[in-house]
Amino acid sequence: MPKQPRSQRRNNAPEETPASVRRMTKRLGEMGEAAFLAKAAFMGMEVSRPWGDSNRYDLIIDVGGRLLRVQLKSAHRVCAQPGGGYHVRASPHQRVPYGSDEIDLLVAYIVPENIWYVFPPSAFQNMKSMRLFPYRGKKISKFEKFREAWHLIPGLKQKLLKEKASRQPAP
Repeated sequence: MPKQPRSQRRNNAPEETPASVRRMTKRLGEMGEAAFLAKAAFMGMEVSRPWGDSNRYDLIIDVGGRLLRVQLKSAHRVCAQPGGGYHVRASPHQRVPYGSDEIDLLVAYIVPENIWYVFPPSAFQNMKSMRLFPYRGKKISKFEKFREAWHLIPGLKQKLLKEKASRQPAP
């Protein structure tokens, strides 16, 4: 049997509709949130989730009694653009960038690499998106200094040191 042209072949993959894409995107975002909950709990942070999803932040972390608003982004695939990298939006749906009056941190999780980036608002001010290159080294991207930068979370280092000291046996 002669081979059919691609345009005439039957595609057995399920058709992607805008609704199915939104559901998948939401599910991937929820998986990123679950990973953050585990990471934050391991690091001794208390995490709360606001009711609803109309806020500009996804989660609230309590670090030593200080509440911080966290916008969490997760990237699951390499960009098709030249140079690759992982695309992370620093604004919802490419609209108005997040401001320091709306969120205290933007945390990006690169799922396939299991790498986290912790950004203060000053790092992405007036930016709608950024590309991260975790596999290329520090010389390539100006954002690499934020890789695993958990020390940028106000009070976290002090909280961890205090907990470590309280576990030390008395002399």
